[in-house]
Amino acid sequence: MDGFEENKIIQDEEEFLDDVAAYHEQRGTNFERDAKVAGRPVPLHKLYKLVVERGGYDRLSDERMAWRSLVKPFGFSHQHEGAMTFQIKSLYYRNLAAYEIAKYWGETPPPKEILEDMTAKGGNLRTRTLENYGPRTVAADGTDSVDEEQTTPKVEKTEPEDPGSVGRYPSRALRQDPKRTQLFQPDTSSTRAKPTYSPQPMAQVPQATYSNAAADPRNASFNIQNYEPRQPMHLTLRAVETPGSNAALFYHNKAQQRAKASRASREAPEQQQYYRHAIPTMAGPNIYQRCLYGLRSGIPEEQHFALHHLVKVSYERGDKYKFDGFSLLAESLLDKVLEILPLVYGVTWRVSYDEQEGQAAENTLNAAYGTPDLLSRLKRLTASTDFSVPQLDTLEKIIEAALVIRNMLTLEENARFLAPFRVFRDFLTIAVTLPDVPQLAEFRRYALEMASWTTRYWEMSERDDLYVSLLKYLESSDRTLLLFALQAIIRIGIELESTFRVLGVPQHSVERLISLLLVEVDDELLESVMDFIYEFTAIYENNHQVLGTQPELYSNLISRLVILLNHNPTTSEEQILSRPKAQKAPSQASIPVLPQELLNSLLQLREPQRSSAWLNCCFEESREDDITQIAIWQAYQSRFAQYNPIPAAEFIKNVSNTFTTAQAQVISGPQPRFIIKGIRPRRILVDLKNQHYFRCYWETERVEGNESTQRHTCNVWASSRKAVWTHILQDHLSLPVNSDGAFESASEGEYRCRWHGCLRTAPFSKATDIGIHVRSHIPEDTKAMDKLIYDLAGMGVEKEPEVTKHTSYYTSIDEQGQPMGIAFMSVMILRNLARFANKHGHEYQRKDSKLMDRLFAGDSHNLWHAFTMNRTLRPWVGQLLAMIAKGDDPRSKKREREDDDE
Repeated sequence: MDGFEENKIIQDEEEFLDDVAAYHEQRGTNFERDAKVAGRPVPLHKLYKLVVERGGYDRLSDERMAWRSLVKPFGFSHQHEGAMTFQIKSLYYRNLAAYEIAKYWGETPPPKEILEDMTAKGGNLRTRTLENYGPRTVAADGTDSVDEEQTTPKVEKTEPEDPGSVGRYPSRALRQDPKRTQLFQPDTSSTRAKPTYSPQPMAQVPQATYSNAAADPRNASFNIQNYEPRQPMHLTLRAVETPGSNAALFYHNKAQQRAKASRASREAPEQQQYYRHAIPTMAGPNIYQRCLYGLRSGIPEEQHFALHHLVKVSYERGDKYKFDGFSLLAESLLDKVLEILPLVYGVTWRVSYDEQEGQAAENTLNAAYGTPDLLSRLKRLTASTDFSVPQLDTLEKIIEAALVIRNMLTLEENARFLAPFRVFRDFLTIAVTLPDVPQLAEFRRYALEMASWTTRYWEMSERDDLYVSLLKYLESSDRTLLLFALQAIIRIGIELESTFRVLGVPQHSVERLISLLLVEVDDELLESVMDFIYEFTAIYENNHQVLGTQPELYSNLISRLVILLNHNPTTSEEQILSRPKAQKAPSQASIPVLPQELLNSLLQLREPQRSSAWLNCCFEESREDDITQIAIWQAYQSRFAQYNPIPAAEFIKNVSNTFTTAQAQVISGPQPRFIIKGIRPRRILVDLKNQHYFRCYWETERVEGNESTQRHTCNVWASSRKAVWTHILQDHLSLPVNSDGAFESASEGEYRCRWHGCLRTAPFSKATDIGIHVRSHIPEDTKAMDKLIYDLAGMGVEKEPEVTKHTSYYTSIDEQGQPMGIAFMSVMILRNLARFANKHGHEYQRKDSKLMDRLFAGDSHNLWHAFTMNRTLRPWVGQLLAMIAKGDDPRSKKREREDDDE
């Protein structure tokens, strides 16, 4: 294996590809610079280095599976290695094999007829020549003279059979076990079918005969004592002549065959077969060349064929079909589309490259410098739009030629190639000024679209014939024509250093474009209109023209632009924490005080059932909580002391019997604590039927004006809402009661509400008012009461933190994160108008108002709203607001000129 010499390989990829391209151009072969395999790009520089490092093309072709190792480095999966291997080999074979031999090995590669024009099958390229790698010779019978490799025929596969099946192959069956009284006689006949050499049927072998049945082994009554052996069979042998047995006969037959072959007349070979090594194919020019030559021929049938196929080729292969690859293609297409002149105006114009600059004879197009006064010359001609049938056929072919140019100009390289053609610029002027008739609508549409792709490379003035012709389409009712005309105007000179100034636009055209900003459903048209208005408002002369003739037009424009600042945004809702979540520990529960009615029910029970019932009403199971034994005993004794309660020891024991989780424990320490683990006081008192009670939350101790004082609430429980209400009016408010037991509603006094959490501080003067007010605090049912109890204890549903929701707008941005689209163009136009008002507002100042106020005062609120909500345009809107706040700012002429240049 040859040693790898890295210094022979160009390390820079672009320089390497340029060198390979130059080599193929010198060799006269095609080169795929952006090579792809199965749609995936394959860097030729990397492929070349990998192949050369492994010894080159011939070395990889000689080694088994060597090319397969190159599939993985290019990102192809393991499942596709087999399919991709030959494609990568073919890619290297077409583009780099000859280059490798010439540049790396320093040898002369084989001619392209036996290299690039052949497939990548095989190897040994460095030793391949025309002599040892010529085409196969063809025998007289039309078959290749190369001897075909003789291989042993393969045995045909048969269908699987059952092991015991003997239907098709009797010889494969197991023999039957003979009877013990019967001798086994094997079948001596051959199991193979022997070839027959004579058409006569073979004589049948006579069957053996026996004297009696006892002597026949095939008979059931066979007796071995009577067995008679089979008679010998007579064989018929026939001699076969072979070269060994009869050499003279074989020699004689071979001599006769040679003599017969020498007397046979041989056909004369074709003359072309002597040139096949130099001319691999004689199929003629490809479709691209034929279309080009047919278009240049001037023969109508050939031009029809060419245009028909060029329309399809330019549409399907627009990325490959380029003007610079086919000489005179652009000129031929321009000559074809210029046939519109004699068709419409009846005058044939001559294309001349010999005219001087600024000069052109009558009915002559100056293709070198452009035709002067072309628009005025066209106006002097009389158009005829009454086309005959042959003229319509001609017009159809001209439109096809225009469609081919339009398709090709969508590729930037073709647009850049055709832009310097002055005759093409004259053609656009001619095309866009054609009469507005239906027969020419498609042709004018293609011309305007061509202009939208090429005006970026042209420098124009406000008096340019093409620019003046495009301005009339600003009032077109055809959306397509208006859109392409706008794009052609706003793109003038954007690829050049000089800046084009949009001047000479009629006032009514400006009014129409501003009215188009009200369109809501056509963003493409709206964006093109805004691009035009942006360039229009950037020029002092245009603003002076509008403010001098129709000043309210800009006020209406600004109101619409402010609305468009938030055009089709994506919204994002942000939550700002205004108050954090309340962190409050639950209050300690106290042992409920029994109401009288529940106490009466308990007194009807005997001990220890009474203490168990009391425990169930006032306590509940809780494995994590505990209570001291003395506290629970004192609570029970204080309530039932006068009713003969059970002793303390039995009471503590009864607690464990009542609750399964309760367990009396002693906590060791300096002062031992005796507790009951596993229970806690109920926050809501229940009766013997487990029905919940209502609680009174009237504050019994409250210092007015001092909210920091600890508040104590009433601990009275009642079985109903009305009982709580009656308790408050009677025990806390001390309202008078009449003889019927009802409260005196007409009584007056100073009644203050002390319900826990009530925010009312003013007293009530009437008992009726305080009664209604108190009733509003008491929950309607036990579920609402339970919720109130748990909420006041800090055990209710956790309240979410209070947040303020703020919605933000995000308008369109490009790949670099910069704003774009309709919203961005709105703020840019507003900045143009604000900048103009800053510089030149004093020229339009009135006694009662300034120009800045007249333009932006009515939309100040909406601008601040856009500044707050639109996160994308906030920096630009902020600068706009700063300009508006600055107002009119007369500056020196030098500073004004500097800003105008910006």
